[in-house]
Amino acid sequence: AEKVSLWNASLNSQRPLRALWLTNSSSLTIDGGSFSVLEDEAFAGEGLTESIKPGEKRLLSYAEDLGMRVTSTANRMPELVTHVDISRGVMLQTSELRTETSYAVRNDDTTPRILVIEHPFRSGWKLIDESRKPEETTSATYRFRETLKPKETDSFIVAESNPQESSYVLANLTDSQIVLFVQRKTIDPEVKAALQKTGEQKQAIASLEAEISKREDETNAIYDDQQRLRENLKALKGSPEERALTQRYTQQLADQE
Repeated sequence: AEKVSLWNASLNSQRPLRALWLTNSSSLTIDGGSFSVLEDEAFAGEGLTESIKPGEKRLLSYAEDLGMRVTSTANRMPELVTHVDISRGVMLQTSELRTETSYAVRNDDTTPRILVIEHPFRSGWKLIDESRKPEETTSATYRFRETLKPKETDSFIVAESNPQESSYVLANLTDSQIVLFVQRKTIDPEVKAALQKTGEQKQAIASLEAEISKREDETNAIYDDQQRLRENLKALKGSPEERALTQRYTQQLADQE
């Protein structure tokens, strides 16, 4: 058993817990239940534990550690674009979400302390600083070990990243999106110029589509008018006005054609 101080943000306190980092080195299973801790023949605390199998390692907390203080501050960093690939009219962007959690620790006691900080393990996130490895990783936490001398203050940062992929159809990009890509340094000036040219072509296409729609509306209006003229010609047969109006309607049909 190793005596440590254990801190987790879920404690909602700057004070860590006194704990035993216990390894069952026997070939037998230790039954679960209550336990008491004696230190220098004096009662130091108590707690509960589940069964501990042979070879299993377990942290057993039993009292509050009034000789230490721990504070944490989490910061979300700006999104970092790591790779951009453009192919067949589609831009695929790979970026990273990054967070940094800063831990500040202080040993107010006159004796050295071994501190274990439990940092949450999140699926899809990975540690950036490979040089600082956790002492242990569970399904829920990373466990970082810090050794502090009496009256010593220390701090360290746990940086994590989460890769993200986004795809954009170039034909659907807006000017505001292109400006945003430039601001984030996602694209270089050459790609910016190419995308802006794509935007100009989109505007030309939109203008042509508007002209096509206008011409179709005119064609439909002419067709309806021709139907009306033909009906009028039928009604004129045998009337005194037939000759003059027939010539006028026929000329109008020819003009519309």
